[in-house]
Amino acid sequence: MPKQPKKKSRKRNQISARERAYVYIQRKIAGRELPAGKAISEVALATDLGISRTPVHEAIRQLLGEGLLEEDSNGSTVVVRLSRQDFVELYELRSVLEEHAVSKIAKNRLEGKDIERLQALTSEIKALRSDLVKSGEKALGDTQMRRFEMADISFHTVLMSIAGNAAALKVFNQVRYLIRVFAARHAGHNAEALARVHNEHSGLIRALADGDVKKSTQAISEHIQTSQRERLEEYSYWEREALVRDQIQDFFHERDGEETTGEL
Repeated sequence: MPKQPKKKSRKRNQISARERAYVYIQRKIAGRELPAGKAISEVALATDLGISRTPVHEAIRQLLGEGLLEEDSNGSTVVVRLSRQDFVELYELRSVLEEHAVSKIAKNRLEGKDIERLQALTSEIKALRSDLVKSGEKALGDTQMRRFEMADISFHTVLMSIAGNAAALKVFNQVRYLIRVFAARHAGHNAEALARVHNEHSGLIRALADGDVKKSTQAISEHIQTSQRERLEEYSYWEREALVRDQIQDFFHERDGEETTGEL
């Protein structure tokens, strides 16, 4: 009889260890400590967490199923790489989800505390712009950029939650997570970009409060298209940079080979 509670306790501890490993790996991916293409080591992760490899292995299998990890041609588990087309499709899905949400909100008219919540998040972006102008810097630093990203993500998440579709909100969160984590980390926004985002958010709030479905859907569509265009431009830039680096490395490898052959 005394053995049963121990088994249950052991099972709870095992589940807890797996969850700890899952959250730990996910955070490392989100923080780009484990960048796209990086191989995952069960041994290293288990050592970091001070747990056995079994719960780490289970967490990795879960992340493989969710698409954050994948197996490469060598059979190694790596952080997933997203292609340009992947980003296009993610933005298409995001646009469908948010256009449907704002259409639903506009039909019922945005009001009261919901307006205040959205305006507060929009004001955060305006405050960041004001701080940037006062500082004399050309663009936001890393810490300020994280503040911007949090305000921006929160704004869109609140919109989705107001629409009241839990399934759509869950898919939306997955889409935004993939875009944020696997897109190239963009440089800090300048004052002009911050003003644009603030104005677009403010215009959307007004359209929703007025109950203007057409204006609301048009506003969110244009806002997402601008974001997509920026991210794809960044993707193309880093893709070119990676190609140049590879070509330079190949050139020097070839030169090293020629010099070695000459010495022989």
